[in-house]
Amino acid sequence: MRISVIIPTYNSAPLVVEAVESVLAQTRPAAEVIVVDDGSTDDTEARLAPFRDRIQYVRQPNGRVAAARNTGLRLATGELIGFLDADDAWHPSKLERQVAALESRPDVGLLATGLTAWPGPFAMLADPSAARINPVSLAEMLLFNPLATSSIVVRRSIALRAGPFDTELFGPEDYDLWLRCAQLGQVAVLDEPLTGYRDTAGSLGKQADTMRRGLLRIHAKLEAAGVWKHRPWFRRKCRAHVDYSTGYMYFAGGRPEQALRLLVRSLLTYPLPMWPPAVRYRWGRLRLLLRSAAKSVAGGPRQVELVGTGNDPGDSVRIEKVPGSVTGEKVQA
Repeated sequence: MRISVIIPTYNSAPLVVEAVESVLAQTRPAAEVIVVDDGSTDDTEARLAPFRDRIQYVRQPNGRVAAARNTGLRLATGELIGFLDADDAWHPSKLERQVAALESRPDVGLLATGLTAWPGPFAMLADPSAARINPVSLAEMLLFNPLATSSIVVRRSIALRAGPFDTELFGPEDYDLWLRCAQLGQVAVLDEPLTGYRDTAGSLGKQADTMRRGLLRIHAKLEAAGVWKHRPWFRRKCRAHVDYSTGYMYFAGGRPEQALRLLVRSLLTYPLPMWPPAVRYRWGRLRLLLRSAAKSVAGGPRQVELVGTGNDPGDSVRIEKVPGSVTGEKVQA
């Protein structure tokens, strides 16, 4: 099967070179590598010049990442499409192992992989026959986004049927498309750390505003499509998770009062415990509510140091781009 790789980039000149090099180093080469420069004002074009005979470089006015990925989708001709953010990288065997898994599982329409911290060394891989392909249910996808965009390979037929990225979304535009793909075919995760995933600096408090608006837009679209029909309690659970996860972003961004309001609403909307992997611990929402209340009483904004896995906001974790939190997408200009 032919593979097209789409790399959107915006003012990430030093990093996108690493991303491109990781794709060109694949043991199963991609048929085409499409780099969409979304109006960069740095030296991205010059940095990519040495690769121009091996990549398709497209420059367009800045329209944000959804528009850049849509350009890549229109140009892609492969049966499979891989997505890679400009600041991430792939294990040399990533495409080889994902393609083999997809060939063995024709029912899987979208396949993600495990992650590893980037920059850093990739782990030694086990025999491919030992790798597990873990299905992800539509219900799990509706509750939270367990996928990292840079890890995904999707069948082109599924991506085209699902439709383009929603350019009105800024933050969860990837999650929105993966949800539509999940309604058309099986989603799964190849349990191997094949994607190098970089955390980037940014204001979580500011990201929370755009992320929340985006997630509520996604929920409105799901409502219009009848996805919640006859499932009012599950709808409440999913809405409560939006309040919980964006509440954490406000908390980590130094805005505990906003976090407290959302966490109270989350618990009132769905008072039952949430189970992993949506949260790390069943009582994570309550713990975060108490921490937000304490910081609100103490007064003054305070940026929280982010360390950890990303699945439990009650643990002051890093969530900018970690499965099991809000979205697998980094917010960029």
